[in-house]
Amino acid sequence: MDGATVRDRMLAAFRAATEAADPFRATVAALAGERLPDRVAVVALGKASPAMARGAAHALGGRLAGGLVVCDREEPVPEPLRLAVGSHPTPDASSLRAGRLVMEEAARTDVELVLVLVSGGGSSMAEVPRAPASIGDIAEVADRLMSRGAPIEDLNTVRRHLSKTKNGGLLRVARVPVLTLLISDVAGAAATAIASGPTLQDGSSPATAAAVLARYGIDPSPRIREALTSEADTRQTGVAHRWKTIADGETAARAAASVLDDAPILTTDLHGEAAEAALGWIRRAPPGFAVLTGETTVTVSGDGLGGRNQHAALAVSDAIEGTGVSFAALGTDGRDGPTDAAGAIVDGRTAAAIRAAGVDPLRSLSRHDSHRALDAGRALVRTGPTGTNVGDLWMVHRP
Repeated sequence: MDGATVRDRMLAAFRAATEAADPFRATVAALAGERLPDRVAVVALGKASPAMARGAAHALGGRLAGGLVVCDREEPVPEPLRLAVGSHPTPDASSLRAGRLVMEEAARTDVELVLVLVSGGGSSMAEVPRAPASIGDIAEVADRLMSRGAPIEDLNTVRRHLSKTKNGGLLRVARVPVLTLLISDVAGAAATAIASGPTLQDGSSPATAAAVLARYGIDPSPRIREALTSEADTRQTGVAHRWKTIADGETAARAAASVLDDAPILTTDLHGEAAEAALGWIRRAPPGFAVLTGETTVTVSGDGLGGRNQHAALAVSDAIEGTGVSFAALGTDGRDGPTDAAGAIVDGRTAAAIRAAGVDPLRSLSRHDSHRALDAGRALVRTGPTGTNVGDLWMVHRP
């Protein structure tokens, strides 16, 4: 099977994966089995929130009593829902505005149920800091953690204890029963990790968050330190709450595997440094296609442009040069890092193509400049936003 055919099949598998984790269909299916009251407010936050909200509106019909959708882009939402745009991956003033609106909506008393729809990315899009921390303080500490390769679990541990919206914050202000539906982008982690648990507490404490910062050698600002040492109100209001996860990375991986000749799924808990993980799995992959899902990290040391999937793909392109191996590393949300690409598909010819375009792939790798190198080698995959977010999908093909 030549490289072009393998690439086409991997792209077809990626499309199947994102369709299987489609938030609209998953939300409609989840609500079909629920006995819902006559007046329901919706609070949706995360990258999949517009599609989840459309699914909720379809299922609720005339029972939809308004609500709020928070995502990182302008996108139509069904009436009578409102849209608030927050920042991702770093929170800013727009995230603060969205966070305040989310808290107001969750505290409504003129409805019989608040339906909370949560997907990945919601942590940064809606934020109300714990005093005396500011939105800028939270953004700075999150950036420092990400630049040092902190996994999403550690990042969320810190963010949830600097926030009024996270770690059960929305449930603390609720005055009517709450139903939470989650689309998970956090491989192998508890549901509390998704968007830092707006309706779910994880049992950690501010001291846990302070210990995470210390582990990465981060000396917090005085405001962050005070926010993590002041007493937090973690009491719940006593309202009824149920939750369930309706789609995740395994959902996407199974769909991709079925397109690729029922390929084996090597792991649903992909993690660690992106380049190291990719090179390790490439060596272990069996002949034929194989699928992996999860979320890796990158410890950034250069001044380049890219994301964890592109960094992994560029590292692999050098290791497989001259072979018949192909490798795909793609974000199911259609965006890898601060770029317009979902990731990349590389094969044994990619490194040579990058050099032929006048770019040194190894120097680009050391500068964490994977995006420009892979673009030069025509290996990038640009899908645009997929409307879902269930982590990363990696695929390997060995002849």
